[in-house]
Amino acid sequence: MVETLAQIYARHSIEGDFGSGDKGTTHSYIPNYETLLAPYRESGSLLEIGLAGGMSMDLWSEYFGPKASLVGIDICVAFDASRFDDRVQIIEADATKPSILDYLPRRKFDVILDDASHLQADQEATFHMLSPLMNPGGIYVIEDILNYEMSGPALTALRPCEVIDLRGIKGRFDDILLVYRF
Repeated sequence: MVETLAQIYARHSIEGDFGSGDKGTTHSYIPNYETLLAPYRESGSLLEIGLAGGMSMDLWSEYFGPKASLVGIDICVAFDASRFDDRVQIIEADATKPSILDYLPRRKFDVILDDASHLQADQEATFHMLSPLMNPGGIYVIEDILNYEMSGPALTALRPCEVIDLRGIKGRFDDILLVYRF
């Protein structure tokens, strides 16, 4: 039987871990990601920006099927990337700079997850830089909106999007996902 994302996450998460595997401990994203990512599970292509200790890439490498392609980008890779199989590429670069495109020639993605600095200016710059790499039918997700009342209007104006406001679940001020469909 194929495990759900929640089951896989339960094996990977560390309670109180702020930054490495926080999608279901600090934040409330796992049930939403189960639904959002299911269409891409078997053979999709995913790019995650912001890797911290690499635990989310561990999660994705187990969740996504053997035909999937996974890329992780962080401004400073602070973990041993050799633990990943050949479906996973780890890039040390700044996703807000045009030079990031040099690392991704001719690449297109079904899913892009922005879990990087969480600063509005960086989220906007990354979106402008990487959203042209989206496949039709794909999703671009920005996690952890720091001050939705202040930055929400600008971020939701980038492109029509779904706002998944989970702040009431754990009382987290930044427990919000923005989902842009392409």
